[in-house]
Amino acid sequence: MSKALKTEKSAGFLIFRRDGDLRFLILKSKDRLDIPKGQLNVGEGELEAALRELKEETGISDVKVIAGYRKNVQYFYRWGGVLIKKTVIYFLAEVSSNDVKLSKEHDSFSWMTAKEAVAQLKYKNLIGAIKDAESLLSYQ
Repeated sequence: MSKALKTEKSAGFLIFRRDGDLRFLILKSKDRLDIPKGQLNVGEGELEAALRELKEETGISDVKVIAGYRKNVQYFYRWGGVLIKKTVIYFLAEVSSNDVKLSKEHDSFSWMTAKEAVAQLKYKNLIGAIKDAESLLSYQ
């Protein structure tokens, strides 16, 4: 007898700014570093969910979405004995301000270079997304 597989879908943003160096917004919650993202609500599109989560978690609403960047990553994890297949869609957007108003969901934030982020992040999919974004942005 096999256990049911649950699926989840989230969307979020790699937010960056150009301030001499290219810097990415990294959020901290306890001992975990991540980006603004969250689960899609019923009937909500991927970009719509990513924009909503960005506003809720950081207060940021004025972004320039980079056309053509959409990274789809999948992984599995267990929660309460249930195997979950998670799909996360990453979008890329630029901000001109470094103002962030964190929700209670996160403890702090940093604007990190790609090198700094890659050295501190634990999630291989997110590391890959940041490297891809840095590569794309270095040609713009």
